[in-house]
Amino acid sequence: MEKTIASALSLVVGAIASGLRPDRIVMPSDWARENLILADGPKAGFKWDPEVTPYAVGILDCLASTSSFTRVTVHKSSQVGLTEAMIAWIGSLIDCAPAKAMVVFPTIQGVQDFNREKLQPTLDQTVALKKKVSEAATRSKKSSTALSKRFPGGSLTLTGANSSVDLRSKTIKYMVCDEIDDWPLDLDGQGDPMEMVDARQIAFHATGDYKKFEASTPTIKGVSRIDDAFNEGDQRYWHCPCPHCGEFQVLEFGGPEKKYGLKFNTEWPYEAHYLCKFCGAQIEHYQKKEMVRAGKWVASNPEPGRHPSFHIDAISSLVTTWDHIADKFCKAKDDPKKLKGFINLWLGQAWEERGDAPEWSRLFARRESYAPRTIPPGGLVFTGGCDVQGDGIYYEVVAWGRDRQSWSIDQGFLTGNTADPSDKVWSDLSDLYARRYPDAYGNFWPVDALAIDSGYNTNQVYMWAAKHPSARAIKGVDGWQKAAISASPSKVDISWQGQRLKYGAMLWQVGTWGLKSELYANLRKQGARDGQEYDPPGFCHFGEFHDEAYFKQLTSEFLKETNVKGRVVKVWHASGPNHLHDCRIYNMAMASHLGVDRFTSEEWDDIVRDRAEPPKGPQGDLIDRMGPTAAAENRTASESGSDGDQVDAGSSWIGPKKGGWLN
Repeated sequence: MEKTIASALSLVVGAIASGLRPDRIVMPSDWARENLILADGPKAGFKWDPEVTPYAVGILDCLASTSSFTRVTVHKSSQVGLTEAMIAWIGSLIDCAPAKAMVVFPTIQGVQDFNREKLQPTLDQTVALKKKVSEAATRSKKSSTALSKRFPGGSLTLTGANSSVDLRSKTIKYMVCDEIDDWPLDLDGQGDPMEMVDARQIAFHATGDYKKFEASTPTIKGVSRIDDAFNEGDQRYWHCPCPHCGEFQVLEFGGPEKKYGLKFNTEWPYEAHYLCKFCGAQIEHYQKKEMVRAGKWVASNPEPGRHPSFHIDAISSLVTTWDHIADKFCKAKDDPKKLKGFINLWLGQAWEERGDAPEWSRLFARRESYAPRTIPPGGLVFTGGCDVQGDGIYYEVVAWGRDRQSWSIDQGFLTGNTADPSDKVWSDLSDLYARRYPDAYGNFWPVDALAIDSGYNTNQVYMWAAKHPSARAIKGVDGWQKAAISASPSKVDISWQGQRLKYGAMLWQVGTWGLKSELYANLRKQGARDGQEYDPPGFCHFGEFHDEAYFKQLTSEFLKETNVKGRVVKVWHASGPNHLHDCRIYNMAMASHLGVDRFTSEEWDDIVRDRAEPPKGPQGDLIDRMGPTAAAENRTASESGSDGDQVDAGSSWIGPKKGGWLN
């Protein structure tokens, strides 16, 4: 009996001792080196190797349970292999310092993809984790799910910054915040999701043993969360020694104004190499591995009270090559949208948007001598953009060609009461829609797609657009992360003569922030009339029929710092009337909708064969080439649908359809 009691007491004491035993003190990088099996990438199935991402060691060890730091920031490009470092920290917590943890991605969908493709396969393949994380079971509350991992002593919740439920309802000791520049500024009117995240850790402020790991690729300067977080920290950069002189330096992109940095030919073969900042010696790519592995973190702003903040980009990455960086730059340098992506994704820097408008007088001075309502050589795809006001409709028609060059061929104002569906302004708009523009080959072309803004007299816009197959009712949406145009329309109701027509129209969303940025970058470009050898990609052409008022409206918007939900961000403002500016933005959205910014050289060749030739006769799909008379006869049939009937927005009766390249 006494032996039984003693044995029981021994078990109780052992259990208590086990519960009181402190977490194993293991540095996260050491744990990953010994345990973590990679589930993705070229090293999938092998243990994590710090020699592949040597800069990750210092980042991980700042997150150790023995570290005094409670916040760690990583300001990065893509192609640096730090997703594995994030998983390594999560794994070390589960195995060595269990507690309640949370991973927050920009969206629920994003975190689901992360779990399916990276996290769960890692948990399954890493022995130290597989035996601790409860397997998913349909009925057990103690089992794991796709978005909730359970293990002895803690749990891991996976959620999105677009979900207020998890961000408001849990107490969390360890927090991982990924791609924070893609988080919304305001979550359903409830505030900044980052403020919600920080509130989840308040319970640990007194003990000071909580951790927050935030990482992201930066986006727009003045908007970027990760830029702000990095600047609040001690700003550490990875310094590598020159193999010739031994001086440590940050590897940088070498522009024409620099005598050092990454250099390369502008055409293949790029022969990318590095010029040392100190001795000027040429460093070849094969020497990069040794340099990077011998590197060290150096804080550029090591003031007391600052948390560790790290910057790392593709130039110092062993995951990619200098030639790949050169290739990406050379393919992006002439396209503002692609160049922004290169700056963000490859150099890990925020894109600095110029807030000032281009000089309208310079654009006015370089006008060209083509006639109004005619298509100059090079114009091959045609769009229209309309801005509806109470007293009429502003419009512009634009021709698009190779390299996204554009020609404004028609613009004006249709007068009338847009609130009255029977007013002549709407039939005038139908005439504009049916207008045919002559080209240099004797063809007459309609617009391939026309956007009409639905922000004013919405129902009238919906009704008109529903009866015109190539028209798109659109709604501008702000935010730098919005696409030029939504991938598909949403169905909206129409209120008409006291009746509600359910799903009577299709509405497309247009991301205006990025399009305004792209427009201004293109307007600033200099071409042949400015003394350059040629007109660059994206160049905007204007005719002598465009007056001063047109250019003043085109350049009427500017970026201004504005306080939004407690954060100072850059917002577009108008200095005066901006209707024709909006018309151009809508034209750009339609061009993107048609694929102008994505056509390959071969697809442009197909378009040239279809359109840059004389008409062959009034037959089949060539009727549109035969001038405004034949086209007008066709128009009645195209508008024969009764009020409220939605014409299929995907159908089209204009232009040749050879090859199906225009939908």
